[in-house]
Amino acid sequence: MRLSLCVAVVAGAALVSVAAAGNDPDWQPLCDGQALDGWVKRGGEATYHVADGALVGTSAPGEGNTFLCTQREFADFILEYDFKVDPRLNSGVQIRSQSVPGYQNGCVHGYQVEIDPSERAYTGGIYEEARRGWLNDLSKNEAARKAFKQNEWNHVRVEARGDSLKTWLNGVPAADLKDGLTRTGFIGLQVHATTEKEPLEVRWRDVRIKDFGDPWNQPPPDGLVLLGKDGDVAAWEHVGKPGSPVQWTFADGALQVKPGSGDIVTKRSFGDCRLHVEFCVEDNGQPAQNNGNSGVYIQHRYEIQILNSAGQPPANDICGAIYKVKAPDYNMARPAGQWQTYDVFFRTPRWDGDKKSARARLTVYHNGTRVHDNAEVSDKTGAGQPEGSADAPLLLQGHGSQAKFRNIWIAPLPPEAKP
Repeated sequence: MRLSLCVAVVAGAALVSVAAAGNDPDWQPLCDGQALDGWVKRGGEATYHVADGALVGTSAPGEGNTFLCTQREFADFILEYDFKVDPRLNSGVQIRSQSVPGYQNGCVHGYQVEIDPSERAYTGGIYEEARRGWLNDLSKNEAARKAFKQNEWNHVRVEARGDSLKTWLNGVPAADLKDGLTRTGFIGLQVHATTEKEPLEVRWRDVRIKDFGDPWNQPPPDGLVLLGKDGDVAAWEHVGKPGSPVQWTFADGALQVKPGSGDIVTKRSFGDCRLHVEFCVEDNGQPAQNNGNSGVYIQHRYEIQILNSAGQPPANDICGAIYKVKAPDYNMARPAGQWQTYDVFFRTPRWDGDKKSARARLTVYHNGTRVHDNAEVSDKTGAGQPEGSADAPLLLQGHGSQAKFRNIWIAPLPPEAKP
């Protein structure tokens, strides 16, 4: 797919009035009724405009798939909308979708709630755009297939909660999917590529959302905040300097590496855990490992690499890699200057006395997409400390590059939980 520059689409006339959200303040329209500020167009050259209270997507013959995408990302939510589509045009609504330089040159990819006016009638099924294809079609759901109304307005409800994705078409249950690959992303309105020579239209109206937020951005009740405010810097010290005040600087809600001052570690130690880290790197113009280099060392032993590597092919030394051990399944790195997240589920090695009986294991989500799924790590990585049965601290690496950290928390992982 050819990627066009992301341009804001602005249109007049009302799309969704505040009244569309009813009396429930938790429901919010995805447009303000005046313009489509807050949306960007990605992909092909289909066009979008507002007419008669509806958002109209019009195909461009010979062009690739086109998407009108929210600038905001959503994790857990209920989404509802009405649509009406030309019988000759395929379409859909992207949820929890992404566009990053390192995946097919920025191609929009992610879960899509299908709009399918063909005889197949898979409207409401869940397809994964530009990645795995059909995840939950309606081949065994005759009731949902018959619920589609040709040449009329149809209503769709989507519920996304954790790894559960469910859809309804005109009140009839359609897809019911369990899938944990992507936890967060934008919503996008697709105009599919077509071989028809004349422009075809799909219309949406009353697009609204009940946003439950991203639970992974907040520590659970048993969690410990390691970095949220200036005072939390006291929970850290420089490696090899117990009790030493941290020389990194805290400003505007973030802790910034001071090049040359060295690494910092938590004063507390941890075992099996769930970890959330937000970070941002700067582009210093240097090549490869000298550009935005840092890292998060679980137990001061196992490094998840941080690097300015947006757009590079997956490798075992780029951002998101288990350093020198395993490349991320997908390069989800964002460009320098943008905040990024790691959500990590870590299981320590198991020991029988001095003998290791099971390797360390890591599941890592980078910017909401799972890039390591219960990956085994046979030994410490890079400059990590030797493995051992004792708990150990979390380390943030100062590698001479500019990097910032914020919103770091950690929680114990129950013994029975899978990483």
